Amino acid sequence: MTRLLTVFHAAALWLILLALPIALAAAERKIVVAGAQSLAPLAEKYSTEFRKTHPSVEIEIRPANSNYALNAVRNGEIQIGLVTRNLGASETRGLNIAPIGHDAIILLSYPWNPVANLTLEQLGKIYLGKITSWKEVGGEDQGVVALTREPGSSLHKMFVQSLFGKDGGDREKAFVLRASKDKVLRTIKRVRGSLGYGIVSLEEAQAEGVTVMAVDGTPPSTSNIQSALYPLTRPQLLISKASAEGTVQRWIAGFEKFVRRDLQPENH
Repeated sequence: MTRLLTVFHAAALWLILLALPIALAAAERKIVVAGAQSLAPLAEKYSTEFRKTHPSVEIEIRPANSNYALNAVRNGEIQIGLVTRNLGASETRGLNIAPIGHDAIILLSYPWNPVANLTLEQLGKIYLGKITSWKEVGGEDQGVVALTREPGSSLHKMFVQSLFGKDGGDREKAFVLRASKDKVLRTIKRVRGSLGYGIVSLEEAQAEGVTVMAVDGTPPSTSNIQSALYPLTRPQLLISKASAEGTVQRWIAGFEKFVRRDLQPENH
């Protein structure tokens, strides 16, 4: 009986070992990339190129948010996370972190606003309700309509922390916009006196005719954002498990090169 059980266990182990390469090969054939919505279009664009040289690999892009990316990479739901915020030491444990650049929260106001720059101090006072007219910051005698994003979003969190520190968000006095960036742009264009923010390109803002604001005298140009000189800049990160290898690592390495190429001046 004992010998029979030994033979059975050996056979079971052999079957498991036999199936392991098949399971690993299946995992190699699919990559799920998910996280920050601002990075998802770029990830999809690169994946189109990646598929040409890796036709057997299925790649799925899931727009979500940075917190989802962190949790999903840790629990194995996805292989690569797209993150657009600073990470604490405890959050990076057991992960590979690949910085790929920066993006920024762009400050926007209504068309033809004569004010083209605000300091962080002025911004803080506006979003606390202490500055209520554009006249107080050198503009016209027009009330400031401060617009913010939904509490709980990483975008809102970074914005209020930039103004008030980690614990100041509950003091904010502004109208909340639960909307896409396109709707935010249209709202700012339509509402005279409005001030808001979003992750938008300069081209998108200019196409809508809204005013792109400098912060502390620094405009959100590509060079100022990539060098982190613009005050509302945030990092762009790729995260994966420290044990990740093979196709996942090749996708990450290729995406890093793709992003650097995409940021070359001739591509803008």
